[in-house]
Amino acid sequence: MTLAKTALGTVLTFGEITVGEIQSISGTRTRNIKEILSCDSTNTGVEKIAGALNEGEVTFHCIYDGPADSVYDQLNTVFQAKTPDPMDTCLIVYPDTNSHSCKGIISSLSLPSFGEADGEVSIDVTIAFSGKAVYTGKP
Repeated sequence: MTLAKTALGTVLTFGEITVGEIQSISGTRTRNIKEILSCDSTNTGVEKIAGALNEGEVTFHCIYDGPADSVYDQLNTVFQAKTPDPMDTCLIVYPDTNSHSCKGIISSLSLPSFGEADGEVSIDVTIAFSGKAVYTGKP
């Protein structure tokens, strides 16, 4: 029996902005790995220890909504902000109500684009995470 779940019902918010019509979400998290070797080591193999955690980033692809005060307009306003601290909380809630949240900055916001004349206009957004993410798993 599989434990697979569909993505239907996943909700992403960034600050006060709830992003609708998301078609895909992907992200990467890494941990720095430090190689340890000293001159007085009797073992010629390099040892490794875990370094800092990098929560990475999340990229999502969604349908473009054009009017003033639309999601794109709100994301663009945040992206272009010149405030000293443009960080907001990115919260992804999955259909099973588990979630990831982390402070982040919009690092990339595409221009509205399309692949074919009768296809939907869409955008890609990348949020770079800062600090440690919180995963909330529920039974």
